[in-house]
Amino acid sequence: MKVIKNYGFLIMILVIISELTLPWIFANFYPDYNHITMLISDFGEDGSPVKSAFKIWQIIDGGLFLLAIPSFYERFKHTSKPLAKWLSIVMAGFAIGDCLITGIFDRSTNASKINVESIIHDYLSGAGFVSLLIAIYLLIKLYRIEKKPLFVQTLIIIFILSVCFIFLFAAPKIPIVNQVNIPYRGLWQRLSLLFLYLPFFLVALKNLHWRK
Repeated sequence: MKVIKNYGFLIMILVIISELTLPWIFANFYPDYNHITMLISDFGEDGSPVKSAFKIWQIIDGGLFLLAIPSFYERFKHTSKPLAKWLSIVMAGFAIGDCLITGIFDRSTNASKINVESIIHDYLSGAGFVSLLIAIYLLIKLYRIEKKPLFVQTLIIIFILSVCFIFLFAAPKIPIVNQVNIPYRGLWQRLSLLFLYLPFFLVALKNLHWRK
């Protein structure tokens, strides 16, 4: 456990780099893949030439993300133990909902057929996005308690951008809004993930040499 606490921030940095770069590598082995219009989870669907590799990668990244959480808890528990606990919980919610579940359950491409596996994938993946958004909000509160206004302002800007891109990405699933055709869903998903990950990447960098 001590090793995990000491190197959790390094693990987080490696996970985020992996999450943002591996899809570009997978695309080289997926003919006609389009990052702008297609989702990352398309790599894990039936017929994908990289389905097995993608699913294994998601499970590994989800597990590593979970291993990074103790470092975040140790870093912030003296600032506010309740907030540090909730931060750990919602970070775990993302790792399980968006990474591990994506690696285990497939997303169906048949919109006319009810598929329990696809429903689990879609809803828990969405819950994972919301969990990471809540985690950013908790980071804002923690750094506000520590009286670090510049970093708080940076996190607030990132939070707002994350909300905007998540809305664009989720629009086809939102009643009334889904009547408006918003294209480039793959782009909005990638921008959502970029800004959702950014606060944790910055915190990990700031605390890379931190020890208990």
